[in-house]
Amino acid sequence: MPGYPCPMHPLSADPVPPLPRRRTWAAGIGWALLVPVLLLLGLRLTGLSVGTPWVQLLSLTPLFIVPSLGALLFFALARRTFPALVAAGAAIALAVLLVAPFAPAGNVRGTATQDCSAPGLRMMSLNARLGRADAAAVVETVRREQVQLLAIQEFTPALGAELSAAGLDELLPHTTQVPEGGAAGAGIFSQFPLTVRDVPGLDSMSFENPTASFTVFGSDGRERRVEITNVHTFPPLPDAVDSWRHDLAALAAVNTGGGTRILAGDFNATYDHREFRDLLHANADAPLSDASTGGLARLQPTWPREHQYSPGIVIDHVLTSADVSTCDYATGRIPGSDHAAVLVTLNFG
Repeated sequence: MPGYPCPMHPLSADPVPPLPRRRTWAAGIGWALLVPVLLLLGLRLTGLSVGTPWVQLLSLTPLFIVPSLGALLFFALARRTFPALVAAGAAIALAVLLVAPFAPAGNVRGTATQDCSAPGLRMMSLNARLGRADAAAVVETVRREQVQLLAIQEFTPALGAELSAAGLDELLPHTTQVPEGGAAGAGIFSQFPLTVRDVPGLDSMSFENPTASFTVFGSDGRERRVEITNVHTFPPLPDAVDSWRHDLAALAAVNTGGGTRILAGDFNATYDHREFRDLLHANADAPLSDASTGGLARLQPTWPREHQYSPGIVIDHVLTSADVSTCDYATGRIPGSDHAAVLVTLNFG
């Protein structure tokens, strides 16, 4: 009204929540991140037999470091000391589990540390993704890496013809092949003559898992008979976890008699699955070792590998008996396949 000063009203802004309320929200987000981490970590440490979705989530155990660190950050913002310590402890436990040889129920030997300058057998394993892997790239990798032993899963008749046309027969002339359409087929290619071996129990598996033996010279200069099984188990799909468990358990038949052996291929399982660790120790007198558990090799995911920087998991493995040491573990992308090729040098004796 005239004659009365008009009060000035500042522009209104959204009210800022009181500090305690903001801390409550931060703590809530922290718990939302931490609870799944604790559940998964408990399953990993206890090794309980679980179904969907926990079997699938266990594959991602190393990646759960990210939400555990996120929970730590939000608890720090909320000034909640005890939950922050729990989140920090979970992150540390997951980091320790990532270095598999030191993990509970782990492989105490891990990747052997023998002299890698000694000549060894160079081998490669590849899931060819329904036979779609680029045959020329496979052969070029074999030539460049001087591969002497090659195991291919999801090996189809068409891929076999393409590999022959690209020159694989000249590099690895000895082979045992079970070509099939889709994901079932398998092929083993070698510089050494192969003798096919029938392993009772493997014929009950979902896909072909051929076994063959060959002779090489060990580091002591003596001949050594080696058996290789080309492995492909059924994936742990939500409606097929039982088939996946059956296939992993069936593989124990390969190592019942001990001896020098290699199991290489797509296990559709990570070291964080109890079923996979059980396979390593199925024969208490002759445990198997996983080349991917040495050092930080588990930071090299093998699937999915369609894009160079996509996160992934290690489901492709090279397992060996205790008298085989592994060196020069590496992975490489092959166009057409969503799996990485696994390359490793093996020393016998």
